[in-house]
Amino acid sequence: MRRAFTTVVSLLVLAIVLPFVGDAVFEWGANEDALPKRGRLIDIGENRQLNVYQLGEGKTIVLVHGWASNASDWATLPEELAAHGHRVIAYDRAGYGYSTRLDRAHDNHSYASSGRDLLALLDALRIDQATLVGWSFGGGVVQWLASAAPERVEAVTLVASIGPGEHRSDRNSLLDLTLATPLGSAILSWISKIPPLSFKMTQENVARAFSGKRSIPTGWTIRTQAMLALPGTFRTIVSETRQIERGGPNAQSISAATLILHGSDDLLVPYAVGEELNRLIPNSALESIVNGSHMLPVTHPDLLARKIHQLVGSEYSAGSLPNSDQ
Repeated sequence: MRRAFTTVVSLLVLAIVLPFVGDAVFEWGANEDALPKRGRLIDIGENRQLNVYQLGEGKTIVLVHGWASNASDWATLPEELAAHGHRVIAYDRAGYGYSTRLDRAHDNHSYASSGRDLLALLDALRIDQATLVGWSFGGGVVQWLASAAPERVEAVTLVASIGPGEHRSDRNSLLDLTLATPLGSAILSWISKIPPLSFKMTQENVARAFSGKRSIPTGWTIRTQAMLALPGTFRTIVSETRQIERGGPNAQSISAATLILHGSDDLLVPYAVGEELNRLIPNSALESIVNGSHMLPVTHPDLLARKIHQLVGSEYSAGSLPNSDQ
């Protein structure tokens, strides 16, 4: 009995000191060289700031990233849209990237909280109306805002968006299993301090996001690992996971013209979710990206830019949706 107790205590001590020993001996510290450049911090009130990137001129398009993500994950899509003659805004949602982390007393990330942040950002940038592009969890944020403040939304694009029927209870990766535990945030934060473990976990989930390893850009896993290791990120991930499990916003009440782009081979948000969104949203069109994964902005930036450009064109002023051959 005493030997078992000693073994347990020793393992606990090892678990506590391992990140510090690893940092001192193997230089396991955060890989700052892998982090993207910072944008501009915009004050949205209540002592909170969002990290924002802007480029181009023309009609405003706002890109809203997803769960366990950040603005740099849009890769070249902002530049592609700007080349089509648009003002493009991408930002880190609260709790991710270089934006403010919520304090523990108010650490409740939801579609509504992110939607209110987006409204505050539009106000801070003096944008009366914009086309919103929501990716994954960001699609849920956009759906909430399009329902709550339709006068601020010119049009909507949902990319591999979360929606009705989406849940995570049937997944069994290391990340999913950890998220399911009461100590998920603490465990993931500990893992993030041990690069060999965090790389393995990140690599596994990046491969799923890309529906296989063949399309993953060089350095993507390393950069993702570095971004996830930023303080407080896993608290956000755990909080948003609980929101996903409670279901999505009310898609039926979206009145704006909505283009739904979904990969047929999406392993994170099944294609059936896109079909259901198309059925529920009154003025919508669904376009299937054959063999496309969850990472369409990375793997198909030119196609997405062209489709979104059509979305904000004059044909939408009459409430119509673009034809697939345009």
